[in-house]
Amino acid sequence: MQTAPHFIISRTDNIGDIVLALPMATLLKQRLPTCKISFLARDYVADVVAAYADIDAFISWDALQRLPFSQAAMELRRLRADTILHVFPNKQIAKLAKTARIANRIGSSRRIYHWFTCNKRVNFSRKHSSLHEAQLNLQLLQPSGINTLISLPELQQLLRLPKSANINDKVKSLLTEDGCNIVVHPLTNGNTPEWPLEKFTCLIQQLSVKEFSVIITGTEQERPRLQTLFSACPQIKDAVGQLTLTELMQLLSHVHGIVANATGPLHLGAALGVNTLGIYPTAKGSDISRWGAIGERVKTLSAADVNQITPEQVGAIIDSW
Repeated sequence: MQTAPHFIISRTDNIGDIVLALPMATLLKQRLPTCKISFLARDYVADVVAAYADIDAFISWDALQRLPFSQAAMELRRLRADTILHVFPNKQIAKLAKTARIANRIGSSRRIYHWFTCNKRVNFSRKHSSLHEAQLNLQLLQPSGINTLISLPELQQLLRLPKSANINDKVKSLLTEDGCNIVVHPLTNGNTPEWPLEKFTCLIQQLSVKEFSVIITGTEQERPRLQTLFSACPQIKDAVGQLTLTELMQLLSHVHGIVANATGPLHLGAALGVNTLGIYPTAKGSDISRWGAIGERVKTLSAADVNQITPEQVGAIIDSW
């Protein structure tokens, strides 16, 4: 009796990148309902992967990296996967998959090492393409006989993170029953051009304290940079470095919206279906057409220089929430 096919989606970079790879799992499940899907990623995104219904198992890249090469390959082989999709190219993972004798090893032909480690290669360029990142990810499903010509509106229907029905006391303490709860995530760890903190400060100062409750999120490493914001806006609630990823998803599930630059929490908010406002540059490769958040309640503001975007423009969109 033939067993159901087992796919591994390998994407070992950041939260936003992981979110934009999730539609691959949904599309596979739609076309091959009995298939099993494992997601190979870093531990810090495990909560996102675990929350997604179309993914059956999480594979820790951090754990595999700690093993000797031969043992890591043996662990991969034990999973009895039929296909690995190298969504984020990684030379070491490509070598492991070949050593583990995974039958179908699919990757971009634009990586030289894939010519020696992948037996199915798809020729497309992320750098020169006009497609969205999520659409580019789907190109790797071509060798599996799946139609990958999916529009962005169709992708919105594919990408659905479930809202967290329950919240713990820590998250509950950040929310107010009166007024509009807004998450502001100002920084990006330097991954994309940032709307200046002075503009975020002006925005928050313009929002009515009676109508809006602002919650600031970020990593503990970002706290020193955010100190001027806290000093200028004593009314805001501080969640910086205090939330696990699961707690952040709980928070985003119960607020009216999130404002952020192009970063992971923005993509999480969009996928959870909350009001999402992204601030983007127009430079090719980091613009909306490539990295825009996917969701039915997403708004974006963009400019060649994000400094040109005003607090009034951002505030007008928040007021509509």
